[in-house]
Amino acid sequence: MSAANQSPSEAGLQAERTDLAWSRTALSCAVNGALFALQHHLQGPVWVEASAIGLAAMLWLMTWLMSTRRRRVLDRRPLPEPLAAPATITLLSLGTASLGVLTLVLVWIE
Repeated sequence: MSAANQSPSEAGLQAERTDLAWSRTALSCAVNGALFALQHHLQGPVWVEASAIGLAAMLWLMTWLMSTRRRRVLDRRPLPEPLAAPATITLLSLGTASLGVLTLVLVWIE
């Protein structure tokens, strides 16, 4: 059986590791947003804190949706190329970088 015809479980643990990575990314976005929401002592402007919470929530949702979509795509044969839409991956990357900058700003202002 060729590698293209194997199911993700037969092809090794790559699909499972990638699925776990998507889950960890979604969890980290959710935790980041929750920590912002629970931190009442931050000295930053309210709009920056609200932006960070909103961005974390949006990134969590996008990551969770991408993870769910990826699982469905991996169940199909033949696999489409690419597995994930480049525009969505770019948005997630830019959003994660923006959340990191907002986190640094809020911590630095404190």
